[in-house]
Amino acid sequence: MNARAEKICAALIIAASFILFSLYSVLTPLFEASDELWHYPMVQHLATGGGLPVQRAGQTDAEAPWRQEGSQPPLYYWIAAAFSAPFDSSNWRDIRRINPHSDMGVPTRDGNVNVVLHTPAEAWPWERATLAVRAARLASILMSTATVFFAYLVARELFPNDAARRTRDASLLRLASPVIVACTPMFAFISGAINNDNAAVLFSTVGLWWALRLMRLGDLSLKSAVVAGAIAGLGALSKSSALGLVGLFGLAGLLTAVDARRKAQDAPRSLVFRLSSFVFVTLVVTLLISGWWFVRNQALYGDLLGWNAFLDVVGRRDQPASPAQLWSEREGFIWAYWGVFGAMNVIMSPWVYDVLNGLAALAVVGLVLRVASAVLGKAPLRQDAGRQILLCLFWVALVFVALVRWTSLTPASQGRLMFPCIAVISAALAYGWRVLHRHVLLGACAGLAALAIIAPFAFIAPTYTQPPNRWTQRLPLTVNAKFGGAVCLQEAGLETTGVPQPGDEVTLHLNWLLAQPVTRNYSVFVHLIDEHDVIVAQRDMYPGQGSLALSEQPAGRRWSDRYTLRLSPLTPAPKQLRWAVGLYDHATGERLPLANGDDRAIFGAIELGRRTDASPLLRYANGLELLGYALDPSALMPGATLTVTTRWRAARPLPDDLNVSLQLLDDGANKIAQQDLGQMLTQWPAGEEIALTHALAVSDDATPGVYHLLLVWYAPDNFARLPAYDAPGQFVGDQITLTRLRVR
Repeated sequence: MNARAEKICAALIIAASFILFSLYSVLTPLFEASDELWHYPMVQHLATGGGLPVQRAGQTDAEAPWRQEGSQPPLYYWIAAAFSAPFDSSNWRDIRRINPHSDMGVPTRDGNVNVVLHTPAEAWPWERATLAVRAARLASILMSTATVFFAYLVARELFPNDAARRTRDASLLRLASPVIVACTPMFAFISGAINNDNAAVLFSTVGLWWALRLMRLGDLSLKSAVVAGAIAGLGALSKSSALGLVGLFGLAGLLTAVDARRKAQDAPRSLVFRLSSFVFVTLVVTLLISGWWFVRNQALYGDLLGWNAFLDVVGRRDQPASPAQLWSEREGFIWAYWGVFGAMNVIMSPWVYDVLNGLAALAVVGLVLRVASAVLGKAPLRQDAGRQILLCLFWVALVFVALVRWTSLTPASQGRLMFPCIAVISAALAYGWRVLHRHVLLGACAGLAALAIIAPFAFIAPTYTQPPNRWTQRLPLTVNAKFGGAVCLQEAGLETTGVPQPGDEVTLHLNWLLAQPVTRNYSVFVHLIDEHDVIVAQRDMYPGQGSLALSEQPAGRRWSDRYTLRLSPLTPAPKQLRWAVGLYDHATGERLPLANGDDRAIFGAIELGRRTDASPLLRYANGLELLGYALDPSALMPGATLTVTTRWRAARPLPDDLNVSLQLLDDGANKIAQQDLGQMLTQWPAGEEIALTHALAVSDDATPGVYHLLLVWYAPDNFARLPAYDAPGQFVGDQITLTRLRVR
């Protein structure tokens, strides 16, 4: 392909990227992208003349609707505010009606993913706040379109024409790389949303291109340093993760100086001076542009990056995540690179991720084969390829290490946070596929493009469609419970695949009818209760799988809902459970009554079978495994004694002696019983089952109610708690609620 044809193709790819990102933006309802619920209030605040906010823990949504985003660097928000400012956004809170039950960050089988209750005001033609939000999204679309352009420039640096590579192959790689960037579904999705990642990724990609360019040209001039400092400064004002650009430029300068010395182009003293000047000017320009932001953070929050303020709002992990805990989050991390939409709770079909991971594995195979060929001397690398590879690997490692550090402090295991190096990753994928065969590269790119186009129609738009005004099916159990004389629960049906066991999910289908209009947006609660009226599993959501504002529905409105409740693997069994369903006002807690004065419709019965899975209930970090436990009695009186027998096994020799504690506490952490036992764990033989018996004396003045049975392993010297993991390896905490018991 000649140069002119390649440039035309590149222009078409960039234009198509803009259209693709716009498609995602249009098909994603307002505020349904990751953290857009918090990003837009920051944009709106600046667009209407507000200054930079000061973060304080405990601020309400009325005081700080931007939540943690108020301590983010401001450049992205200023740019988005400039796009949004011409439009009247005074009704923005009317269209940002937060769904308090939304399963943000948690994909579920029964929907309830929407973070807001949507209104007709969002529909076309866009007006007022809807138009202002769309305008802010346009800023993101343009930034990401520019990212695709600079990803193409990065590919031009990595894949130049030379004697060792046919021009057609080099041109194909240069064009494939930006295609892979644009058609990574998660990148396309976030590109159509209000999110400061779009600015950080743009400046990171620009910085990578500039670093590769200056190495190729051997350019350590004052001009090059000023541009590098400007890119790093603007990146730092976009997101703290872009601060690594300073290190990227430093390494690029060092590699350039080493190469110049190898070629004997300059005397050592001259090279040291040029390199020192380059680094110094880069740092000075970076600080001139962004330094004020770090000074402000230090003055307000006591740290240069403002992380304290951010974590105070978004929340810290109970303790920094261990490598094992981070490893247990790897699947979600990888999925979130390819595409987890909505508020990180709308996923593609699982097989799609398997195919994408398989394609990535193919690329790795190609890269390994290419390295092997270079090592064996069959196909030597281009002369400057080593420096480029080192620089790219350094950038990926820098971003990854920073992300690991960050996610160890707060739950943020999202692969999309690797997008500052998406140009490198995409170029590596393209090259690995091309090593195998050009048809592999073309097929992979075509598949990614098809997926990127199909995903918003197949996975995003249908998720937010309100249910039709009809029942999807008739259900076998007639309930006929009318709440508040207005909301009728007509029928129920259980979706079963056999006798459920602890750890299983059970789904209840309900058919509803609104007999007459109501004035509040009521929530539905669905409980599974045991014989002592203790809630074993619970699901709360707005009607219509979380999508219906009940106060806006007309009389006669019908809808079908399904509620999937997960039974904890720790649930004692066997036992009989019943359904309890009702409606309440989330703002006040007030429940709608039935005609008989009760506030729940109780019906049906489920036999919960004994757990047949032989795998441990819990695995602890030191190799300790909980195999099961038994209680006697299952309900208590003040002054009674609860006997708990736990069964344990050491998967391997245990390194330290610990204490184990069982406690009974209410929802307010008021304790009515506790017993701690010291255990010589180092003497437990590996593989042998050991039973421990606790006798918990319930306080004589214990208040009737429901209490949590809490399990804790801790070190006797410093009280450090031992982290626990479930059977799949997910971290579940270091204070485990085994079950709940009623005190009468």
